[in-house]
Amino acid sequence: MRRAMVIMVAVLAALAAQAQGRTVHDEFDFVMYLIGHTMRDDAVIAVERTALTGDSIDFLKGYAYYNARRLDSAAAAFGRVGEGSPLFAEAMLFASISDAHLGRYGQAADHLAHITSADAQTSNMVSYELAGLRLLQRDYDAFDALMAATDTSDYRIASEAANLLQVRHTLADRGRRSPWVAGTLSALVPGLGKVYAGNLGEGLAAFLVTGSLMAVTAENWIKEGPTNWKTIAAGVLSAVFYVGNIYGSVATVKVNLHDFNQRNDVQILYDIHIPLRTGYRR
Repeated sequence: MRRAMVIMVAVLAALAAQAQGRTVHDEFDFVMYLIGHTMRDDAVIAVERTALTGDSIDFLKGYAYYNARRLDSAAAAFGRVGEGSPLFAEAMLFASISDAHLGRYGQAADHLAHITSADAQTSNMVSYELAGLRLLQRDYDAFDALMAATDTSDYRIASEAANLLQVRHTLADRGRRSPWVAGTLSALVPGLGKVYAGNLGEGLAAFLVTGSLMAVTAENWIKEGPTNWKTIAAGVLSAVFYVGNIYGSVATVKVNLHDFNQRNDVQILYDIHIPLRTGYRR
């Protein structure tokens, strides 16, 4: 293992020393070889040491960074590829997905907007990618319009497009749950807000505990009067559990929605990432 690492370092050093004599084509092939053999960090070292410049090198840097999951650097490098380059459309697509993974949806859409003159297949990919971005932003109307304009029979996106449509319906349905509705329901019937949030067990437990304390309070009130210490103690506990039940119901919906949205965002990003890897294999 150590010998292999020494050899690799020596090869990279030799290549760096000969950088002036290398062509863009040589650099491209070498870096793609490294990426193809999962030596992503070595690919990044190679592109950072190269003395060559130009659109192809910027694209190559972006691709090396992208495969090494250095997405901020990838977006920047892809973004430097000029509109006159034959790699421009592909660079903007990969810049867009890099920014999307970083949560920069506006910048991701801007990259796609720069692809103005493209063939039908590329335009279809742009439409699909933009639809995915709109879904990440929960703009369902824009998503529906873009998907209607996208040829989902395209082999590069067919499977993932079906997934996106399913995610869209799942999000729209689950997204209707409101924390404030949960709080109101629990104020009316303890535990009902948690049932609304999808936590049946917690809802039943909250109902039984809070309901039991309220029943004890009412019983002591009738038997001992409102000033009796047992009535006061049971009443205080009832109030604490009642208020806590309302707050807990609101928090449960918020936490559940956050986790739910995160899981679906991961799925959306996967479904708009895979077509690029399928359509632009290198």
